[in-house]
Amino acid sequence: MGFIRTVLGDIRPEEFGVCDAHEHLFRAGGPEVAHDRDFLIDDYPAAAAEVQDWIDHGGKSMVLMDPIGCGRNVPDTVRLAEEFAGKAHFVAATGFQKGDFYDHRVSFAATNTLADIVDMLCREIVEGMDQNSYNGPIVKRVKNRAGVIKAGTGYANISEFELKTMKAAALTQKETGAPISIHTQLGTMGYEDACYLKEQGADPEHVIICHVQKEPDRFYHKKILDTGVYICYDGPDRAKYFPDSVHVDNLKWLIEKGYQKKILLSMDAGRASYQKSHMARKGRKANGISYLLTRFVEELREAGIGEEAIRDMLTANAARAFCFTE
Repeated sequence: MGFIRTVLGDIRPEEFGVCDAHEHLFRAGGPEVAHDRDFLIDDYPAAAAEVQDWIDHGGKSMVLMDPIGCGRNVPDTVRLAEEFAGKAHFVAATGFQKGDFYDHRVSFAATNTLADIVDMLCREIVEGMDQNSYNGPIVKRVKNRAGVIKAGTGYANISEFELKTMKAAALTQKETGAPISIHTQLGTMGYEDACYLKEQGADPEHVIICHVQKEPDRFYHKKILDTGVYICYDGPDRAKYFPDSVHVDNLKWLIEKGYQKKILLSMDAGRASYQKSHMARKGRKANGISYLLTRFVEELREAGIGEEAIRDMLTANAARAFCFTE
């Protein structure tokens, strides 16, 4: 039997519940914040309130997708998991983001061997995360372990750096059995990512290709799915990209084609302005992470998508995708 590795320990897949499959509750700094302060998410009470709102509307678990070098906040993530012990489950990520966020000459992943990188990632999964997320030479490992490996690729091409970190993800999966979740820039290169990971020995049954809805070509989504991986639609309530109706129509089409067992859902609310509780503390209103359950699910129902498909996309599929292989 497989298991899901949460911040507080391993659980049975059936305990995972309604899952937000790609989320952000903390971002302490890093390249995204340097680019835009809206990416700074460092208000612990607001994060706790956002989680409580998620729980109040039926949510149970979140997969937190901030990797090393991009503002991952291990201490607050552990604190949050402990505060909500018995009420919610959190999975933490190790690995890397897209290559644009790292120096291709002097960063850890650039200057060290593939074997050393894999060893570092394996230790985060098997022994415990570094509380400072490898921001320097001193490692202070906590008992809490990562439960998913992240890698990322840029817009419309994959750099040599990204090929290296994706290969590291595949090799780490082979060593640990951990699932892999891939950032795609504006949804591009998802098919190419899936094919490359399979070439490197990754198990497509535990690979998730994220942000595909930002390239709303349902035929392309089908092509990705035909490699055997999962896809994650993680962007409702983002009118600047596409309205919800586009995503609902594409999901309905994919479900009718028989892919309801391979689709995950998420909000990917990686900006403070996307989160209800952060904005409330500034006297503003936002829909927040619970929008996935309070609005988007209702839109799926209105479009004629059945309860079984909705349960699969929110619960059953995540329990399989994020499960460790023996």
